[in-house]
Amino acid sequence: MTTNIEAKYSIAEHIKQGVKVLYLPGNGSHFNMSLILAESSNYSSYIFVNGNEIAARSYIKNNPKSKIKFFLTESSVADFLPTIDKVIVFFGSVTQFAMSNVKRIVSACLKAQKPLYEIPHGLFQSGQNLEDSSSLIDTNSYYDGIGENLPSLTNVKLTWSGEDGFGYPRTAIKDKYKERILPKFTLITSNTNWFLYSLADKRRFYKEVFEYAEQNHDELFIWCPHPAELMPDTFSLAAMDFKPNNFLLYGLHNDIYFHELEGTDDLIPYCEYAISTVTTCLLDYEVHGKRVNVFTCEGVSDLIDKFIEKTPFRHAEEISKNPSMIKTGMLKEFDAVKFDTLLSRPISPESFVNHNYLTSFI
Repeated sequence: MTTNIEAKYSIAEHIKQGVKVLYLPGNGSHFNMSLILAESSNYSSYIFVNGNEIAARSYIKNNPKSKIKFFLTESSVADFLPTIDKVIVFFGSVTQFAMSNVKRIVSACLKAQKPLYEIPHGLFQSGQNLEDSSSLIDTNSYYDGIGENLPSLTNVKLTWSGEDGFGYPRTAIKDKYKERILPKFTLITSNTNWFLYSLADKRRFYKEVFEYAEQNHDELFIWCPHPAELMPDTFSLAAMDFKPNNFLLYGLHNDIYFHELEGTDDLIPYCEYAISTVTTCLLDYEVHGKRVNVFTCEGVSDLIDKFIEKTPFRHAEEISKNPSMIKTGMLKEFDAVKFDTLLSRPISPESFVNHNYLTSFI
């Protein structure tokens, strides 16, 4: 992509103009959410691309009037950080899963006492709305739990739902999906790396879903796993060797791919019905009025019980071609004005108290 860049004469500014907000996405999903938030906000918005440079360049090409600016490198963030007023992250704890460059930037923000805001990255996550029964705590594990709700390294926790929630960001783009001619397919979404699924639960999920697909051999099943599920030594990666012929892994370099539909969020509006674990995808299914079979087990049964409408299953014979439309009770329309209002609230000086020790761990 080539661009013509025009210059104009400028002198150094001594007074900052307007409030500047920096978004630090940790993965592609966070990046897409950052685009929605930044575009709708009245604040000056900057996004650290963090591996999403191609998507950023494509976004600028397709949205030439966008007000968003993108930092392509960590050093670019460092150069402009003194002018940044607020920083948004999508994780609120000391986690190994955050990329090292994001950790360094967050560490610098803590040292400089930049106001940090945490936005949820999931429907259920510790530090937001999730506790578990674990007595053996490992916050970086796929198998051991977290226990009580985590405190945050940020100054402010924002939420999607509830009285003070600003709404689920992807509701803002629900009407932007165009009609497509695609084959009929049943969508499978999963995140079995979550510690709430025991090894027996992981095994049973794939056994039952594969069995259902084999029983419905004339039906096309498209599987969109959480990206971490395809990491080495995961149960889901091993299970791939046993999937039926009509059970296709989605992706450009996998079994099946549709032009411009990059992943789960893009596929959900077009599926016939779905089979899913408990995942943030349930909100997107709800946004698009989709019918979903939700896998249940001991670890997530209490979470599923909170949903207003659901069709849970444990075994293949309980999976339905006509399940209930999912209704989580946690979906709220995105409100850009509410989002900016929450960002504008004063930050308490006491909320910076933890920055010294936190920077030692990030």
